Amino acid sequence: MRFTVTSNDLLQQLLTVAKVISSKSIAAIPVLENILFELKGNALTLTAADQSNRLTSTLEVQNQDGDGSFTVRNSIIIDALKELPDQPIEVEIDTKAHQATVTYSNGHYSFLTSSADVYPEGLELESKDVRSVDLPAQSLLKGLERTVFAASDDDRRPIMTGVFLDFFEDKLVFVASDGRILVRYTDNNIKSESTASFCLPARVCLLLTRGLLAKETSPVRVSFDERNVRFEMKSGALTARLLEGKYPNYNSVIPPQSPHNITVDKDQLFFASKRVSLFSNKASSLVIFEFADGNIHITGQDLELSIAAEETIPCSGQEPDTRVRIGFDFNFLQRLLQSISSDQILFSLSDQTRAGVITPLQNEDGIEVCTLIIPMKLIGE
Repeated sequence: MRFTVTSNDLLQQLLTVAKVISSKSIAAIPVLENILFELKGNALTLTAADQSNRLTSTLEVQNQDGDGSFTVRNSIIIDALKELPDQPIEVEIDTKAHQATVTYSNGHYSFLTSSADVYPEGLELESKDVRSVDLPAQSLLKGLERTVFAASDDDRRPIMTGVFLDFFEDKLVFVASDGRILVRYTDNNIKSESTASFCLPARVCLLLTRGLLAKETSPVRVSFDERNVRFEMKSGALTARLLEGKYPNYNSVIPPQSPHNITVDKDQLFFASKRVSLFSNKASSLVIFEFADGNIHITGQDLELSIAAEETIPCSGQEPDTRVRIGFDFNFLQRLLQSISSDQILFSLSDQTRAGVITPLQNEDGIEVCTLIIPMKLIGE
């Protein structure tokens, strides 16, 4: 079995699929440290997996001689290729001796391989329950990027550790929340034949957003049943286990209206809050906002260190002679503000005990973004 390929092309595909490999899965199933090579004609398919996910990528090779398959430890082949300048290389496999030789311009590498028979088979979708939808790659990318940061990392509530995709006939809604913040990203440009939903683990979202979708221009075929999902792209495919459970009613926690609707420059709010947060208590990161008379007065203090800071920035839209005082953990507020691309935002507030809603004033066509943050209790108020 033999083929020729450009070293950098092979390396980039190996680095892509290797992102799915996890030390936890290797401890349970050692062969998952390997990458599976499958050669059929001029198509070389690379596969890596953990216990829940499986990622494949296909590239074209030259001078193919004999079909076949084998596995090799990912670090051996990747580390070796990293040290080579970009050039054509020849890969030859002795399937009986389980040995591979990579020949390049002025030398060669030799290393052991393993039989492909011991590599676990991929997840299969239940054909009778499979539903499929074609999504624009960049729309899927943006929806996941704008929400995954808000997912919880608390394994005691597994369903909250991912991004919920809610399909309607006239829109697709992406939702993520960790209980302190919530992001609802609605794409009204995506239509579906019927309603459906599933919750995608945060790790799978990151695999898609950090490489797989970035260069995709063709639609992505998304197929799913009650337990698994498969993303089919031009360059490969990702099959993953879905999170099980019922996702909370995200619309019920977003206030339909608020008495205080205040417009403010996002960057002014962000940087002023960031400066003030440097003087807040490190354990709580509490920053207090007082909205009144066309201004936002921002304060932070740490009584133990006897330090404090305050700033005032302009705002608009608040009813005359009204005032609202509320406190937020700046770490959570920062994550929301950094996810919004609009220069101006609308801050909708009720009082210091109810969630604040932040929405951008400018959105892309067909896109709606709504974010929510739970306030912190102000002692003595």
